[in-house]
Amino acid sequence: MKKTYRMQTLKNGLKFSFLNAMKANKIKIIITFAIILVGIFTGIFVAIKSDKTFSLELLQDISLKNYYSGFVLSTSTFFIRYLSLCINLVIITFIACFPKLFPLSWVLYIYRAYLFGLNFSLIFIIYGVGSMFTAIVVILPCQLLTLFLMLLYQITLSQIILNLKKYGSCEISKPTFIAIGFAVFFLLNLVETLLLFLLNGKVIMII
Repeated sequence: MKKTYRMQTLKNGLKFSFLNAMKANKIKIIITFAIILVGIFTGIFVAIKSDKTFSLELLQDISLKNYYSGFVLSTSTFFIRYLSLCINLVIITFIACFPKLFPLSWVLYIYRAYLFGLNFSLIFIIYGVGSMFTAIVVILPCQLLTLFLMLLYQITLSQIILNLKKYGSCEISKPTFIAIGFAVFFLLNLVETLLLFLLNGKVIMII
């Protein structure tokens, strides 16, 4: 009974914190989305203009290199990607503690968006139509979701810290929210890795 109550309280606290943060940061969200789009299209443009000197080494995402080299399910591939996500989360967590530093996070978002656009395009260019299914069904939604959740994590944590300073309490504790954030990205990384393993990008799906 107590566990059910605590779980419901946690869910309600998360829901309220997310909604409150999104309402209070509409302008920041819009600007960040615009910056992400610029990063993605810049990556696509750079990939197209690479003078057709394409090879596997052009992929900036190590885990994608390993995937197309046949090592996608190795533990090193999984933890390398998660380590990268953790470093990003640590940076975002630090910036969230100081609201005035929010514009610095745009550098991180545009960089991740640029790499996403570059890698996504190079997969098509290097491997052709055979990579379409994996790129669209796995890589596209997972990477966009990662960017969105990073932004949601940042603005929500920033709002939680602000409420703690103003009112001395919040719907969810800061350590609990941070722990949930790292756990969510661990699961997202695990799902993407398993999907890349199950869906061979070099096989064209014919319906």
